Amino acid sequence: MEFRGYEPYQPPAEAPAQPTASTTRTILWPMLAMGIAAGFALGLIFASPLGWSSNGGGSLYDEDLVTELFEQAAPAVVEINVSRDRAGRIPAVGSGSGFLIDAEGHIITNQHVVSVADDLYVRFADGREVAAKRLGTSAADDLAVLKVDAAEVQGIEPLVLADSSDVRAGELAVAIGSPFRQFNSITIGIVSGTGRGPASILRRPIPDMIQTDAALNPGNSGGPLLNAEGDAIGVASAVRTPDMGNSLADFRIGFAVPSNTVRDLLPRLMSGEDVRRPWIGIAGGDVTKELSDARGLPRGIMLTQVVVPSPASLAGLDAFRTVSAQDRGDVITAIDGTPVESMEDMVSYLNGKAPGDEIELSVFRDRKTIEISLILDPWPN
Repeated sequence: MEFRGYEPYQPPAEAPAQPTASTTRTILWPMLAMGIAAGFALGLIFASPLGWSSNGGGSLYDEDLVTELFEQAAPAVVEINVSRDRAGRIPAVGSGSGFLIDAEGHIITNQHVVSVADDLYVRFADGREVAAKRLGTSAADDLAVLKVDAAEVQGIEPLVLADSSDVRAGELAVAIGSPFRQFNSITIGIVSGTGRGPASILRRPIPDMIQTDAALNPGNSGGPLLNAEGDAIGVASAVRTPDMGNSLADFRIGFAVPSNTVRDLLPRLMSGEDVRRPWIGIAGGDVTKELSDARGLPRGIMLTQVVVPSPASLAGLDAFRTVSAQDRGDVITAIDGTPVESMEDMVSYLNGKAPGDEIELSVFRDRKTIEISLILDPWPN
């Protein structure tokens, strides 16, 4: 959320002389219209009923609250610097963000921040830079856990993982991180939506992501998205921009991996496990109402690619090659009897399974539904 061009409202120094009734009628409506237009331009109309407080200067948010929140949370947020040896050449370097979650020195970040690192260092708010060890990762969820010596975090209050199922659209969202290596930068916005499923670096949807308009930029990855209590509701992970050229580069929305996903995976990540989610080996898209009406297809996942080899290819699944009425392919409508209407539905269901498990797919093919069983593989490296 940005407040460009904002100026606090200043009341007039003294009240003007009272006009006559006819004059009042003449000038009242133009003045009222101008006032409403100005209010909309400044974003002030209806601000108070939405719970945004004013600090006496007309601000749309409680500046004291945000400042206090930053001062409370910032010491637990770190900048992560990575380097990769390149056979005698100048090492490749990169950076991201992360945050402390306990007194033992465990730090949450994104998997894509640390995936190719040979050396890892974390920089604390007091300027100290210490070596870190990578423990477990989950590429499918874009999460990783690092570890520094517990002595290095003495006196630092870890961030609390909130219950992300309680997050609602419209709530305050605060991001802290190191965008473009600008250490401990804060941006604010709101929760724009929940239950989103943008694809991760593996082109696999991450279920239940939190969408925000708080500015996220390169370097914010792995940092916390906080609520008004200063608890982490998510891990900043992705930014989506329009595929319409550089003229719209400033139009972007950010996403965070929900804190409940972090909490569920923490024991495995802290133990050093590299989590491999189940894999079928397909690509596809949702059957929209328009496509369903035009092609007579049921709601589900229309296969557009079957990877060879994969569990899907071994089971004989077939992809559509075109969208013509003559083309044939498979639509997955359910897994183990549970209806699925999107890739997000499928991933959410498969996240409860493990590689090696057997599942049964309900597949619409040639105007009838058939059942196909397959064995799940681990997601390829």
